Amino acid sequence: MKILLIILLAFSFVEIYFLIRLAEFAGVLPVILLLAASAWAGWQLLKSEYRTFLKRAFMPANLGTLPARNLVAGILLIVPGILSDLAAIVVLLWPKRTRTTEDGIIEGKFQRMD
Repeated sequence: MKILLIILLAFSFVEIYFLIRLAEFAGVLPVILLLAASAWAGWQLLKSEYRTFLKRAFMPANLGTLPARNLVAGILLIVPGILSDLAAIVVLLWPKRTRTTEDGIIEGKFQRMD
């Protein structure tokens, strides 16, 4: 628990350092606008994904797995800072895994369209 607290504090100090350096380089107003825009984008992402998340989380096929990729990205966008925004972009752009069996067949429901 202490290690997690130390990591969170260190992350916060690094975020503040980068925000100060960015404000020195670009100015205070653009940094404030950047933080406001990323918080707004995160809020919109959370709003759009919340109901979908609840529906998918409690479906029998998905029990035990939580499709929380966009929720994590939304939370990271709301957290003020440059590193958290970059982490959110990485989470959003990271390629999704597909479920395949050992023989390379993709599992799922498919419908043949003739």
